[in-house]
Amino acid sequence: MKAKDVILLILRLLIGGLFITTAIMKLITIDEFEAYIYSFNIFSFLFSTVVARLVIMAEMLLGICLMAKLLYKYAWRLTMLMLVGFTLFLIYVAIFRNDTNCHCFGDIVQLNPAHSIIKNVVTMILMLFIRKEEDYQFKGKKWAIAAACLVSFVVPFCVFPMDAVYNKFVSPVDEINVSAFEKVTSDSTMTAFDIHDGNYVVAVYASGCKYCKMSAKRMSLMMEQNAIDSTRFQMLIWGDTANIQQFRKETNCEKFLWHHISPIAAIDVVYGKFPTFIFTHDGQVEKGLDYRGLNEQELVEFLSK
Repeated sequence: MKAKDVILLILRLLIGGLFITTAIMKLITIDEFEAYIYSFNIFSFLFSTVVARLVIMAEMLLGICLMAKLLYKYAWRLTMLMLVGFTLFLIYVAIFRNDTNCHCFGDIVQLNPAHSIIKNVVTMILMLFIRKEEDYQFKGKKWAIAAACLVSFVVPFCVFPMDAVYNKFVSPVDEINVSAFEKVTSDSTMTAFDIHDGNYVVAVYASGCKYCKMSAKRMSLMMEQNAIDSTRFQMLIWGDTANIQQFRKETNCEKFLWHHISPIAAIDVVYGKFPTFIFTHDGQVEKGLDYRGLNEQELVEFLSK
């Protein structure tokens, strides 16, 4: 094999491997990637979860096709088209938003839009060197293509299912200790905690819980993008004051009422399951949901009553 062929092989494997790596990193932090797409207020939250997986599926499939030289000409053109599309999108983000992370590598590697644009431009230049590569010809090629398509679909949609699908098989409903909750809500020290007139959602959080932070970001976005009265969502949160303030800042929940609760009381109310969202009507508990049970349409309908 000539030196030129070795260099082209390395370039092709690196570019294909890069796409597969970015897809895997997005999958590992899929909740943050979904929320990022949803934050543009283009799609509903449910459709944002679909779009997130379609992006991951495309990256994974193109990466496999580039590395294995399957349908190579089509894969090369689609990869260039995707890079151009992502770059134009990132230019918009860099100009009109103040994002510190564009989630190109999920939430694992923080990359701002400007750095990601540079990455894409460099990748497009390197892609030009491997544009003349040809398909591998081998027996069973059609099966290999089918397997690549199947893997690219199954991993994001089945191994990491959307909450709407996940909840069909696993109940998102959490048990609530109603008497313990009523004891907390009637505590005379919580003078601002009033949920006795209408519908409210009360979240029970632990300030150091990563799932609590993810769900709080999701809840904040749903409330904001559907223009729901912020007083209809309140938080019971345990932890020291510094951690709670950091939690509220990171999750964009500073606009919501919050109340400090002892860890023992919090565990008693939700049987130690954090986060839990308690839906109440005129102060009476109607149901409790875990963070995957948050449904945008249901939330809007409930809090708009």
